[in-house]
Amino acid sequence: MNDRNHLKLLLADDDKPIANIYRTGLPQFFAEETSRGRMSASITVCSQGDAAVALFQEAHDKGEPFDVIVLDVRMPPGISGVEAAENIRGVDKDVPIIFISGYSDVAIPNLEERVPPASKMCYVEKPIQLSELADLIVEMSTA
Repeated sequence: MNDRNHLKLLLADDDKPIANIYRTGLPQFFAEETSRGRMSASITVCSQGDAAVALFQEAHDKGEPFDVIVLDVRMPPGISGVEAAENIRGVDKDVPIIFISGYSDVAIPNLEERVPPASKMCYVEKPIQLSELADLIVEMSTA
């Protein structure tokens, strides 16, 4: 992580209303005083797995890596969030990845096998409150 009180986040979700909620609503949860001090976040949002991989690679190449990645599991018509995570892990095996899905058929052991290490990834089901997502992002960034 670049700065313990400033997080650089990448969020990918093909559902435009959800992506807009991330873009506009999530920042407020990083502008408040926390037990770790005042937090802030730079949030980059995209709608496809391919775009997430490209944005991640670009930031990594510039020496400005993302601290936490949040990926929707399904993002048609392109690659899935799982495939995007596999590509991202090829560049940085330790970046925390949070998978989010509105589907209940996601096999968590399969995710852990495909996108190790399990300690650097987690899975949550939609809907998730923004405050809960923000807490999870902070937790994953410090693990």
